[in-house]
Amino acid sequence: MPAGTEQIHIAGDSATSVHPSLLGHEGSTWKFAVDISGYESTISQIQAAGYQFEELRGLMSKVSGGDLAIGGQAVALSQWHANHTYCPRCGAMMKPIEAGAKRACTKNERHREYPRTDAVAIMLVESEDGQSALLGRAKSIRSKGILTCLSGFIEQGESIEEAVRREIMEEAGLPVTSVVILGSQPWPIGRGGSCELMIGCIAKAAASELHPDMDEMDDVRWIHKDVVKQAVHVSSQPDHPYLGGQGELPAEIDFWIPPPFAIAHHLIKTWAGQTSSPWFAKL
Repeated sequence: MPAGTEQIHIAGDSATSVHPSLLGHEGSTWKFAVDISGYESTISQIQAAGYQFEELRGLMSKVSGGDLAIGGQAVALSQWHANHTYCPRCGAMMKPIEAGAKRACTKNERHREYPRTDAVAIMLVESEDGQSALLGRAKSIRSKGILTCLSGFIEQGESIEEAVRREIMEEAGLPVTSVVILGSQPWPIGRGGSCELMIGCIAKAAASELHPDMDEMDDVRWIHKDVVKQAVHVSSQPDHPYLGGQGELPAEIDFWIPPPFAIAHHLIKTWAGQTSSPWFAKL
């Protein structure tokens, strides 16, 4: 039988067929993801055995990078399967194939869908004199005490650098000159259940006057490097509100930046001259 077509039965009031998705192997151990949403009896048995369920975001500061990568892949792949039940060409049901790596139409197996990753440009904008960073907060961000890097999806036919320039102009009304790509981070808990690839960049402003789109943004402003360094310090602590803490800000600043599990934190930290970041070399 071709790989991925086998059905596994899980415990419950009665045997239930599920399709495990292969994540890979570590040594001699093969790892799979199984979505048990809706299987209340199975969930109860797992909890009775002393285990608990937690959202992936809540684990980002608690588990190792390797375990987080496995969990992220499992969540992203499971959400993709759940969101692609029907064939986009004919509307027939789709089924997982090749150990969950793809989905095929049940009417025509040549109609296949593959897991998608949405590319997102995220950028730290440096002022003309190099002493300030442009930070903001979109209306879609729930936490009102956060300022972070500007970001946006890369459109079809668009380069990373073009996306950076466009997003900065759309969100802040600011032209930029050079764009440097620094690194990337997978983000399996993206908007609408999508898996995103965050591509981190530094951009150099060509002007200082801002014309932000206040229909999209709550706040956009220049922050001096000395203040940014303070924000990096307090936002690196375990009492960060994003981590469930009750930390308080010093009187000199009125915002947090994202905690260290987010690429935005490392973009800001690197720009501010604190070079102990595990991801980026000194600019």
